[in-house]
Amino acid sequence: MAISPTRLLWLAGTATLIFAVHTNWDIPLAAWLYPILLLRYTSLMPARQGILRTGLALLVGNVFWLAVTGMVFVPIAVAVFVLLSILLTVPFALDRLLAHRLGGITATLVFPASRVAMEYFFGSAVGFGSWGSLGVTQHGNLLIIQTAAVTGVYGVSFLIAWCASVCSRCWEHGFRWREIRPAMLVYISVLALVLGANGARLLFFRPTIHTVRVAGVGPSRPAEMASKDAIKAAVKQYWKPKMVSEADPARVRNAFSFVNEALLAATEREARAGAKIVLWPETQAKVLEQDLDGFLDRVARIARDENVYVDAAFALYTRREPNVRNVSVLITPQGTAAWIYDKAHPTPMEPMRPGSGSVPSADSSYGRLANVICYDADYPDLMRQAARKSADMMLVPADDWRGFEYLHAENVVFRAVENGYSIVRQASHGVSTAVDSQGRILASVNYFDTDDPAMIAQMPLQPRTSTIYSVIGDWFAWLCAAGTVALVIKSLLRNSAD
Repeated sequence: MAISPTRLLWLAGTATLIFAVHTNWDIPLAAWLYPILLLRYTSLMPARQGILRTGLALLVGNVFWLAVTGMVFVPIAVAVFVLLSILLTVPFALDRLLAHRLGGITATLVFPASRVAMEYFFGSAVGFGSWGSLGVTQHGNLLIIQTAAVTGVYGVSFLIAWCASVCSRCWEHGFRWREIRPAMLVYISVLALVLGANGARLLFFRPTIHTVRVAGVGPSRPAEMASKDAIKAAVKQYWKPKMVSEADPARVRNAFSFVNEALLAATEREARAGAKIVLWPETQAKVLEQDLDGFLDRVARIARDENVYVDAAFALYTRREPNVRNVSVLITPQGTAAWIYDKAHPTPMEPMRPGSGSVPSADSSYGRLANVICYDADYPDLMRQAARKSADMMLVPADDWRGFEYLHAENVVFRAVENGYSIVRQASHGVSTAVDSQGRILASVNYFDTDDPAMIAQMPLQPRTSTIYSVIGDWFAWLCAAGTVALVIKSLLRNSAD
């Protein structure tokens, strides 16, 4: 049986979509192509049928994301990404129902404006940061991601979605130049203006060549395995923080020592090799609350002896519910703690209580330093705090897993561009990355491809580059939300007048 052209459009759009949902297998071009195919499909079908099937395509894409990242067995993640599928169907529905009533260039703005509005709602109101953003798929395109310095990642999403809307209209009008010329010329002119400004930013505001050596360190795999085996032997239900806190402290302390000693040794090694700032990964070190002072004293001794800043991240087990904290402490070369920071956004799988959400910062010999932990860096508003505190370098201890190893590292590229500071992200079980304020990858290490997870980067020594986004925040997303409402009202008024 022959497949109809409209069914082929749906199949092609869905197949392309699964390579544009931000997994390890993303293809940047797919993010530009799939909305063209699905917009065209929706326009050719009866409204209800086209919208529902386009929603099904988006659900297929999100189920694929859940499957390849290993999140398909996490009920809250499944529920959230079903909601995301519904939200991302709304722009297709609005385009199908309203655009033909508006006509002209205005009609092409319905899809991109509502797409950004839905992304922003998911990130801010639902509370999942920049996940679901179309723009994140372009993390490797240095020219286009400079847009984020003005609009945040949402500006990149808008350009992609607007391109899809314009191309869909061109297709609808048979690519007849006279009919498509106004929309094409406006889009091409805006894109050229944006890319020209972005190119100027890359050319004339390149980070300084003066650098500081920064090292990210992690335990070896044998040390990790030895620690894991010892914890299993010491604590029957080792995955429950309460059981760890109440177990024999001597046995637990011994189990923790394999990784803790490896991190202390690696810190001393990298400091002696010339690193001035050393960063640990998230929760690989583990400390009982009664041992905290002694543990920090050992870190402080290395910091003083080697004249180095150490951002020591660890899981701190306590006797108080929920019995574990996910923290990082910056130890200065004077041996003092500049901050102790609790992760503000634990993932759905983490049992700890969120921290206050106040991003710490401190002056150093190498600029003003700031700190968040792993998933925190997916939240633009949280990361913007550091820019407002004049941070020059953001330190991000992290921990990922196979199937998810690239995703957070790709997200932080946008946080660097948005806020004008450099970022060093040291990840266990994932990709560690060092990024300058324009999104260049200065160093990168994949935990799964090496026996030594250490990452060495020469980070630019310069004050933070002020950006429009860091000053006025998500103005562009709000503008798109307001524009969506205005377009809906205009369409309804025009329909009632007819």
